[in-house]
Amino acid sequence: MSEIKALLIKSVIALLDDEFDIETLTIRQIAYEAHVSIGLINYHFGSRRNLIVAAVSSVIDDAAAEAFQALSNLNDSPKQQLRTFLKAMAMVVCKYQKYTGVLIRHEMTSDSFSTPETIVGLLKKIKPDLSEKEIKFLAIQVVAPVQYIFLKERGLRNYFGEEQDIPHTTALDEYEEIMEVFLKTLGI
Repeated sequence: MSEIKALLIKSVIALLDDEFDIETLTIRQIAYEAHVSIGLINYHFGSRRNLIVAAVSSVIDDAAAEAFQALSNLNDSPKQQLRTFLKAMAMVVCKYQKYTGVLIRHEMTSDSFSTPETIVGLLKKIKPDLSEKEIKFLAIQVVAPVQYIFLKERGLRNYFGEEQDIPHTTALDEYEEIMEVFLKTLGI
């Protein structure tokens, strides 16, 4: 990654750490924080949204790696490693809800499949008899419902007849329960 790209990502992270609203953060604010021209943002990222997604991805990726490392055990079976990875991701989603919504929306509306790709290796170990394409479809089946539920939490609560007037704060236990249901349904 170029020095300018790294500087721009670091500047967005600093602004978000200073409680700037992710939805209203402007290119001017980012350029001012990074001490660069606005044109450099467009040159390196193409848009404000792409830069924000890159910055948020950086935060989430670092947090997820740290959480997975803290929870993982090299002696665990591939199935247990997958559950541990998904629990680590749930912890990150709960901790960084305002960021993960941006990433999930981006992934669901772009050509990106980066989140399912992160579990392909584990799924190959769990289901060695499946083809590469079947593994990739399985990865989508594991990840996509959780992303969807995160984005539609109020609707899900309504669907289950639960209280709707609560803020967007799905608890870690709820994510773990959801993942167990999906994994069981998929035979994992």
